[in-house]
Amino acid sequence: MKIKIPAKVNLALDVLNRLENGYHELDMIMAPVNVFDEMEIQAISPSKNPVQDEISCLNEQLPENNTLSKALELLRETYPIRHFYKISLHKGIPSQAGMGGGSADAAALIKAISRLEGLNLSMDQMQKIGAKVGADVPYCLLSGYARVKGFGEKTEPIFTDWQIPVLLIQPDEGISTPECFRVFDELEKPVHYDVDIIEDALIKKDPALLYSTMANALEEPAFEQLPILQEIKEEMNDEGIVRVMMTGSGSVMMGFSVDEEVLEQAEKKLKDRYPFVKRAIIGLMEE
Repeated sequence: MKIKIPAKVNLALDVLNRLENGYHELDMIMAPVNVFDEMEIQAISPSKNPVQDEISCLNEQLPENNTLSKALELLRETYPIRHFYKISLHKGIPSQAGMGGGSADAAALIKAISRLEGLNLSMDQMQKIGAKVGADVPYCLLSGYARVKGFGEKTEPIFTDWQIPVLLIQPDEGISTPECFRVFDELEKPVHYDVDIIEDALIKKDPALLYSTMANALEEPAFEQLPILQEIKEEMNDEGIVRVMMTGSGSVMMGFSVDEEVLEQAEKKLKDRYPFVKRAIIGLMEE
C-alpha cells in the first residue's frame, strides 16, 4: 500500500491556558496543504518469522521513539494486530516546521493498519489512539478544514471547499514546540484572538476578512526564539504579499495574496535564500 500524506497548517492558533498535564488548552483552525510525505507499507510474510516491525525513512534519520513506532505500539496494545509490517517513509514535509509531519505520518499509518488488518476502526477509535501519539494526530486523521480545541483532541469539521494559494518559507533552523510554549508561558500579557470570526471568513470564502483576522499566538515567542522569522516576514511583505503568518509553533512562514502572480514572483525571488520555499494550495484533500 502506497500513501501520499498531506501536511497541515494553522490558520488560527490561540493559547487559552496551561493544563495540569503540561499541555496547553488551544483554540485553532487547521487545514491540509498539498505538501506531502509518502509512505509504503506492506505486511511481512509470516514465512520470514518476523519478530518486529521494520520502519525506515529513505531521506532522513528517524528518531528511535518516532510517531510511527509509537502508533504501532498503541495499536498492538489495543487491538489484535496479526502481522508485522515493513514501513518505508519518504519525507517531503519539513521538520520542526509547524506543519505536523510526524503527526500526519502517524495518522496515515493508523488508517492504513485499520484497513489492512480489517479492524474497520471508527474515527473516534482512531482519534483516541492518535491523541496518545501526539496532539496534532486527531486532526491529521481528518481530510479538510477543522476547528481544533483542547490540547488537540477535540475536532469539529468546518464545511468549506475553499482552496487558498499560499507561499511557504522555512529557514535553515527549526523550532522546538516545547521551547516555543515555554517562552509563551513567560509572556506578561499574551494576546488572545477571536477564532470564531476566522472560521466565519473561511465559510464565507472572504479573503479580506481572513487576512485581517487570522492570527497565531505563538508567533511572538517564536520570533523571540528565532529572529530570522521576523526578517522573512518583512521580506515577504516587501514582495507585495499582503498577509504573512507563522503556522503552528513554526518555523514555516505562510504568505497570502489574492494575486497568485505576487506569490509566484516572491517564490522566484526568495527560493535561493532559504532551503524550503514552495507555493502550495490549502484546502480539502481527497482521501
